[in-house]
This record gives sequence, C-alpha cells and structure tokens, in this order.
Amino acid sequence: MDYCNIMKGKQFALKQVFLVKGFLFVALALSRSERAIASPIRDNSPILGFADQVRIRHLYADNEHTHLHLQISSEGKVSGTKEKNQYSLLEIKAVKPSILVIRGIKSTRYLCMDSKHHLYGSIVYKEDDCNFREVPLSDGYNFYYSEKHPAQLTLTPTRGGHPSSKLVRFIPMESSIPLESLFAEDYFYDHRPGSYLDIEDPLRMIDRSNIFSPSLDS
Repeated sequence: MDYCNIMKGKQFALKQVFLVKGFLFVALALSRSERAIASPIRDNSPILGFADQVRIRHLYADNEHTHLHLQISSEGKVSGTKEKNQYSLLEIKAVKPSILVIRGIKSTRYLCMDSKHHLYGSIVYKEDDCNFREVPLSDGYNFYYSEKHPAQLTLTPTRGGHPSSKLVRFIPMESSIPLESLFAEDYFYDHRPGSYLDIEDPLRMIDRSNIFSPSLDS
C-alpha cells in the first residue's frame, strides 16, 4: 500500500508540473500577442481602410535653389511659402488606391487643378479637379498627378520663377502647429445640425454623395 501511495503521489506531482508549464506557455504566448496588437499602425498601412487614411501634413517641396510649403489661402489661391503656417497645414485623405484628396484645414478649400492645369482652392469638392494620384519615390519624396487632367502638381517660386525651377517633388511633413488654434475659431460656435456627427471625417472633407469608394460602405 505504501508503494502504491508513493507512485500515486509521484504521478500527481508530475501532473502538477505539466500543468504549471502549460500555464506559463499560454501566458507567454498571450503577452507576445498583446505586444503585437499594441504596436502602432502606420498611417499608410495597407491594412487600414481608405476611409481611415487621413494625414495632417505640410507638403514640402525643394530643389537646388529653394524650398517651399504648399499653401491654400482663404480666397482660393495656391502658392508656396518658405515657412510653415496655418494655411500650409493640409488634410490628406485617400479615397481609393493611390488617389488622394487634399484640403487646406484653415481655408477649408480643396486643392484642385482645372483642365488648363491651373491650381486653385475650391470650397466645393469636384472629383475631376480635386483627385490626385500619389507616386512614391525611392528617396521618400512623392510625385502628384491630377487623376483627370494629364499634368503634374508643381510649385513655382514667387520671384524669378522659370519653368526649369518649378518644384515637382513633395514630401509630407508632420506639423508642430496646434490643431486647437485652427479649430477654436472656425468650429467652436458651429452648431449646425450634424456638425460633429461624422467622427470618421470631422472636417467634412469628403462629400459622400460625390465620391464612391467601397471602403465608405464598410
């Protein structure tokens, strides 16, 4: 009887050891999965839907002679500024693969290009004029082309601007301008119905009646 009790005790101890090892293995696996889930998702990650692809950036362009940031004035003029400011702060939103809509946050105007390849800022979204194709380059810069009109997005320096000195390479740069300073004046007293209902598009950048994207229905 003593021998049987000893053997049963050993078997019980072995079971306890296996249970403890199994528990530790599961705990380790869960901790690793939590770290993976908690890892940040880049704003250009393909696992995000198009409706989530929103970036608040300055579009910086340069060449061997000068550097500029694209800005959209309240009157709709598109130009370049050497220093970042409220009018050069842009909301960049993907509406379909590689196609972007760019909107000035302060001016609330869309960056557009007409059939004569002139840039302008429009209060109203126009799909033919306001969609741009983003083409990434190996050095981190991008080219931007009008989706409808066969022309490239360019900036020309205010002084001494010649065709050869146009800026054609852009890189989105993060902003240090507090968004609260932009929203306080324009949106604090905005009590119109539905002003704050669309948390996915708080700046009302996308007119869903004019833009079709499968992701907007997801």
